[in-house]
Amino acid sequence: MASFRFWPFAQTALKNLFSKPATTGYPFEPAHYPERMRGHVEIAVEDCISCGLCARNCPPRALTVDRAAGTWSINRFDCVQCGNCVNVCPKKCLKLAPQYTRPGAQKQTDTYTRPVPPGQEGPKAGARPANDQEKCVYCTLCAKKCPQGAIAVDRAAKTWALDGKKCIGCGLCAASCPKKCLTMK
Repeated sequence: MASFRFWPFAQTALKNLFSKPATTGYPFEPAHYPERMRGHVEIAVEDCISCGLCARNCPPRALTVDRAAGTWSINRFDCVQCGNCVNVCPKKCLKLAPQYTRPGAQKQTDTYTRPVPPGQEGPKAGARPANDQEKCVYCTLCAKKCPQGAIAVDRAAKTWALDGKKCIGCGLCAASCPKKCLTMK
């Protein structure tokens, strides 16, 4: 009876003895990533305008953006590599790098700080939208697309107003304007 239980094990042992190893020599050979691997999120922080769209569109809330401090943070343990942040970034400063996330024993948050150009304090100064009142049809698309709520449009009164303190110069309003009456200046 004991010999019947031994044969399946012996067959597996003999097969493994004469076949190629299933593992690779990772430290000595470079890792080969699958073609459609998502990888992990990387940022070019010098191009970031701290609009916060990535953080608002992150399903597990793994991202935080502090516009006043000019920081962008990611909790790698919470990130599920879905790519939503990469898709909504207006400046395309986020990308999914085809690499494995380094393992860690504890949760950690990676924080990146945007460098401040010489002679400039506070948030990055960018172009602001300017509206050509003659072309504008007051459709409110620009106000709906603004991630910071910096644009107010009143269709009845035919007014368009920009709050310069809230505007981050992302250009989403100009890109969404059907009449192309908004320009970034």
